[in-house]
Amino acid sequence: MDNIQLVDIFFVDKEYSRKHPHMIHRHAEVLELLYIASESGRYLVGNYEYAVTAGDFIICNANIPHGEDPFQEHHIQTYCLVLTGAKLELAEDERPIISLGKENPFGSLLPGVYQMFHKKEGYSEVCRHFAIGIYFLLQRMLIERNANPNPLRQKRERLVYKILDYLNEHYAENLTLEKISAEFYISKSNLSHTFKKETGLSPIQYMMQRRIGEAQSLLVETSLAIREIEDRLGFNDSAHFSKMFKKCVGVTPKEYRKHFSERRRRK
Repeated sequence: MDNIQLVDIFFVDKEYSRKHPHMIHRHAEVLELLYIASESGRYLVGNYEYAVTAGDFIICNANIPHGEDPFQEHHIQTYCLVLTGAKLELAEDERPIISLGKENPFGSLLPGVYQMFHKKEGYSEVCRHFAIGIYFLLQRMLIERNANPNPLRQKRERLVYKILDYLNEHYAENLTLEKISAEFYISKSNLSHTFKKETGLSPIQYMMQRRIGEAQSLLVETSLAIREIEDRLGFNDSAHFSKMFKKCVGVTPKEYRKHFSERRRRK
């Protein structure tokens, strides 16, 4: 326990979250325990995206990419405990979310601990012990979860991981809900419900976001004509591509490329 140190506590309110989403990143030597204080949203950890809500702790171990979905409206309010000398063991396909419920004592205490850590001298050790208490609570809950697995939940999560892998490979194709459900031998309604419960998106919405994300990379990193990018990503209609891109990113593809070209020239 002496090796575990509390490096910092961050607080992000709804307004800051809306204006400044925390994009995908990772840290080399720290464990981040991100607590959702209010609202619901989606958060990416590793290769997968998870639906999160108030009362959830998100476990972000060192060197694991994590961050907010860049294409959603951001309004979750969070506290983040940053620890060194600590790691929570997770299986490769294990869900890195622990739900304490909206009404829990730790969520109620976090605002006061945040204030003590940043504004009261002599309280750093008290705050460290509080953070260590959270760490050991989550560790215990992970052990209990693994000792008493929920077969139905595990089956659902494995299915969603398989669907995500499939969509990440085929997102540029002309897939329909019917085709996806046939691939996994389940009904369209079951597919949509299960996938959205875990990711916060429908399969079709996820595919669209993957296409737009890829379009952003191609617009910035290549000199491909916009029409060629449209074709490569499965858009058969330029107007539709431009409309969806602007809906997700806030500007047209042409404006997006121009912005980054100008920024490179200024450098």
